[in-house]
Amino acid sequence: MIQAQTQTPEYWGLKFTLTEKDIEQIYNHFLEVERPQIAAELVKVVIAYRVADELRNVERLLSGRTVYQPQNSYEVGQQLVFPAMQFVHGEVTAVRKGYNPQYGNFNVVTVETNGKLREFATDLQADHVRNADGADLMTQLLNVDTDRLYELYGHKVEKKLLKQLETSSEFVRLGEEWFVKALMLEINIGHLHLAEAILEMSEGGPLPTTEIIPHLDLDADADLSVRRFSLNEALLNDERFDEIAPAGKVAWFLRRMEPDGVKETPERLQYTAVSYDRALLSPQLLTLERELDDEWSELDPVGTADATTLTLTYPHRWAGTLPLSSRTRPLFPASNSPRQRVIFVDEGTGDEIVGWVVQHERYIYGLKDWYEENGLAVGGYIYLRPGTEPGKIMLNYDRRRPQREWVRIATVADNRIKFELMRRSIGCGYDDLLIVGTDVVTAIDALWRRIESQQRSISSLLAELFPQLASLTPQNTVHAKTLYSALNMLKRLPPGPIFAELVRHPAFKPVGDHYWRFESENWRG
Repeated sequence: MIQAQTQTPEYWGLKFTLTEKDIEQIYNHFLEVERPQIAAELVKVVIAYRVADELRNVERLLSGRTVYQPQNSYEVGQQLVFPAMQFVHGEVTAVRKGYNPQYGNFNVVTVETNGKLREFATDLQADHVRNADGADLMTQLLNVDTDRLYELYGHKVEKKLLKQLETSSEFVRLGEEWFVKALMLEINIGHLHLAEAILEMSEGGPLPTTEIIPHLDLDADADLSVRRFSLNEALLNDERFDEIAPAGKVAWFLRRMEPDGVKETPERLQYTAVSYDRALLSPQLLTLERELDDEWSELDPVGTADATTLTLTYPHRWAGTLPLSSRTRPLFPASNSPRQRVIFVDEGTGDEIVGWVVQHERYIYGLKDWYEENGLAVGGYIYLRPGTEPGKIMLNYDRRRPQREWVRIATVADNRIKFELMRRSIGCGYDDLLIVGTDVVTAIDALWRRIESQQRSISSLLAELFPQLASLTPQNTVHAKTLYSALNMLKRLPPGPIFAELVRHPAFKPVGDHYWRFESENWRG
C-alpha cells in the first residue's frame, strides 16, 4: 500500500521547510478569523494546507489517466499512471502474452515513460500489493486525521514556523499569541496618555488590559482580543509601562511608581563578574557552592518549582530582598517583562506582602519590613513554597522563642573591619557558620564604599578578615561558609571566586571539613 507523504515521519523531518505559500496560508487565516492566534493554531493551519495540497496534487496527477493495477487489462494507446513510482505516467505501446509457473497465464504491456520503454504484468489473477494503490492513497488523503498529525509532528513544525514568523515584519508576537500588523488597531499617543492616567489613579497598578480598554474609546466593533492585543503591544513598546504579571497573565504597572529598589538595583546587590579558574574547585567545594546557592553562582537551575529552604545573607538582609537563585527561580517563572509582581503569604500570620521579581539582576524585592518585624538574622533559615495560585508564594522562617546567642558582630576601627563575639537575642533558626551582624550599619556601608573605590583584590580582603574571624575560635581556623558570609559585608561576591582564591593563594591552608588556616608568613599581597 502506498502511504501519503504527509502521513510519514520523513515528510515532517529534518528536510521539512516552510514555503511562501505556507506563510500566505497563515496570513489568509488571520484575515479570515480576524483575531490573534496561538502557535498551535497556526501549525494546524500549515498541516491542513499541506495535506490538502497533496490531495490536489494527487488528483491532478491522476486526472485523465488510469491507475495501473496488475489485476486489470489495458489496451494500446491507453494512458497509465504509477503512484508507486512517484506518479510516473506513460502510454501503452504494445501488449503480449506472458506465463509464470507461479502465476500462470497473464499479459505484459509495454509502456513508454519519459522516452523509455518499460514492461508491466497485467491480467494477473493472484493478489498483488499494487492492486489497491490509487484507491488506498485517495482514501488516506480524504480521511486524514490532522489532529493526529499535529500530535505526532506539530512540535517539529512549530519550531520552524516560529523561526520563520519572527523574521517577518508582517507578524507580531506577544507572549504565546501572534497577529498581523494589518489588522491591529491604531493606538495613538492620546490613548497612551489616558492609560497612564488610569494607572496613576490606581496607585500605579497593577491593572489587566481589560480594565484599561473601556476608558480608551477603541473601536467597539473590533473583537476584544484584537483590542487587547493592540493595546498590549503599544504599552509594551512604551517605557512608561511595565508588564508585571506572572507567566500566563497580563497586568500593567506604571514604571515611575514602582519601588526604588525595583527601578534601580540596591547597591549592595550589584555584582561585577570576577574571572576565576573553576577548575581549582574540588568536588567538595562545588557541593558547598551548591548548598549556599548564591544567585550569581554558575549553577544549573533546579528543574521544578518545589518547597525550598535558603539562608539569608548580609546583602539581602540589608536590601530587604531574596536571591533569584537555582533553587528559588523555578518558584518565579519568567514572564515577558524583566520585572514581575508577586504576592508573598506569611504562613504564620496569613498576611500578604507585595514582592517584585527583578529577573536580570536576580533578586526579589519587598521583604525589608518583614525581616525587621520578625527579627530575621543573617544566616537565618527562610522557607518558600508554591502558593495556591500563580503569582503567590508561601513564605515562612524557622520560628523560635528569642534566646540570647553568641554572634559574630562586626565593627569598624581605623577603616578596617573587626569582629567580636557578642550576645544577641535571636528569634529564628540559623546556620551558625553564616551568622554575622553589626550594630554600625552606616560605618560598614562607608567601609564597603571605600573598598569599592579602591578596587581591592579578593585575597587582600580575605587576609584582612581571616585573623579577625580566626581569633574567635580555639582552633584559629575559619570555615569557608563563614568567610563567604563575612566577606559579603565588604564586597558582593558569590562563593566561586572566594573558594578559588583560597585554593590558589599559598597563605590559605585547608585543614579539613572546609575549615581553613591563614599563614601570614606566606602572605604576599
